[in-house]
Amino acid sequence: MAELDKRKSGKKTLKSVFKSSNANEKDILNLEAAIKNAQSEIEDYKKLVHFLTLYIHDHAIGGFKKTKGLGYLKMLNGFCVKEISNSHASATLWHKILE
Repeated sequence: MAELDKRKSGKKTLKSVFKSSNANEKDILNLEAAIKNAQSEIEDYKKLVHFLTLYIHDHAIGGFKKTKGLGYLKMLNGFCVKEISNSHASATLWHKILE
């Protein structure tokens, strides 16, 4: 944008010192077209970000929570089984000691 402003105001830059006025006008048009194209791409990216945010909110987070919840329950179940097994082994040990 700064380059475009310099070109429109007629200031000479390193890029425009040796160019003719026609070439400068073409460069101004090319810069304007590039800026317009970039602005439309920015709008498209904003729409994409909005869509992905909605998708993540509606679909991905629920599935993620369900998967993590099931993994947590499986781990907790395994922990409980180990604790019961350890308690049984401890009770067996004390029973043998008391005999």
